[in-house]
Amino acid sequence: MKFKQTVSIMVGRMRADIRLAILTLYCLCAISLITPFAIYRLYEGRILLGVAELIVVGAFAVLTLIAWRSGKSQLAADLTASAASIGTVSLVILMDISNLWTFSTLVGNFLMARRWLAVVASIIVVLSIGLQPAAFPVLADRLTFLAVASMVSLLGLIYATRVNHRHGQLSDMLSRDALTGALNRRALDHDLRTITMGPATREHSLIILDLDAFKQLNDNHGHDAGDQVLVDLARIVHSSIREKDRFYRFGGDEFVLLLPHTGLAGAQRAVEKLREALLHQLKGPSGTIRASMGLAQGQPGETPEQWMKHADDALLAAKRAGKNRVVTAN
Repeated sequence: MKFKQTVSIMVGRMRADIRLAILTLYCLCAISLITPFAIYRLYEGRILLGVAELIVVGAFAVLTLIAWRSGKSQLAADLTASAASIGTVSLVILMDISNLWTFSTLVGNFLMARRWLAVVASIIVVLSIGLQPAAFPVLADRLTFLAVASMVSLLGLIYATRVNHRHGQLSDMLSRDALTGALNRRALDHDLRTITMGPATREHSLIILDLDAFKQLNDNHGHDAGDQVLVDLARIVHSSIREKDRFYRFGGDEFVLLLPHTGLAGAQRAVEKLREALLHQLKGPSGTIRASMGLAQGQPGETPEQWMKHADDALLAAKRAGKNRVVTAN
């Protein structure tokens, strides 16, 4: 059962992090394919080449472990692509192994590394090997290698660009509310975990916003009218906040506004300005729509749940005090 749980967790992490999945699969393939060659070299007595290949295998294993332990899959992927490029050039030129290994490295670069790094690394690999005088005694072979390697790199760049674009679109779709365009609860959970794990010296503030009498609006005018009010609310908030601020739909007519690197005084000014904007611009079938808000500043060592609870308690206090107001958590 424990083994199945471990596998399930690993699969879940790779599904959530495409870079980690690609890095892991690439390194597993490289390790499983290079290791037999390294053992064979040692068996033949080519000790230096065998040890060099085992070093490459070890580097892949260590970088994969770093990615899993640290969660910094992109950094580990960039380092893996760099290590693969350096290893390929060194082994082909210094150890006289087949230059066919170049193509797997070129493909891996564009699958794993950031595009600019993949382009730079691939150019260095192709030119270092393709222009090596001893590598291709016949000019036609040299030109063929340069042409094919360039084509593989170009195709890799095109494929990686499309995959990154599609992945970005899917990630954006998964993190946004379909009706309002605000970020969703999944994105909120991720951002709160990231912030609460960051340096305790930075100040961050959080606001929970709830529309007053929204249930009556739905009951009297229908859900279409209610949906339009939520869409208008999101539009007004997005036009009123800073680029670095994050706005989420928490559920129903409840929203969360995260103000990174903003202390209590700055957050109070921002939230009062927002309340006034909503008061003057947010309209429904029966007239002005009002909102109540609870504000809380994150405290060192506080969990996301505790932070949200403080803001929610402040929101309840705003409702009990007569609504259409902002209350700051103690």
